[in-house]
Amino acid sequence: MNILFVCTGNVSRSFLADMLFKYEIESHKMDNIYSSSAGLFASQGSPPDPKMVDYLLKKEIPVKRHEARQISRQDVEWADRILVMEKEHERMIEASWPDVKEKVELLGRFASGVQVADDVIDPFGRSPYHYRLAQSQITLAMRSLVKSLIS
Repeated sequence: MNILFVCTGNVSRSFLADMLFKYEIESHKMDNIYSSSAGLFASQGSPPDPKMVDYLLKKEIPVKRHEARQISRQDVEWADRILVMEKEHERMIEASWPDVKEKVELLGRFASGVQVADDVIDPFGRSPYHYRLAQSQITLAMRSLVKSLIS
């Protein structure tokens, strides 16, 4: 199974989701599940957001090499599931590639047990509170997503 995480710039939310997902998959020794990330408006080659890198390091999660990249037709064809951060991302992907509509889901729906909007808040350039909220939403969603793949 191939999972693609998508956000706006591919430096904060989709980067964090991909790193957390890879860590969880490796921790559970789940074979044949792969992930990647991309952005709808990514500035090609940009490094990940240092605040998201710090979050991973504090949790002792290895940070793999990452450079922001733009989503492509090849990405959506590769993916079995496309997990987006916002409803607007879902609309944009479906408008660009109508044939992949059934693959697209909101990541926030996996953040079970908490009252959050379906959208994962975009923290980029915002306050520490917004970063903590996005990190929490994504971390909870990753745990729930991996749990759903195990069962």
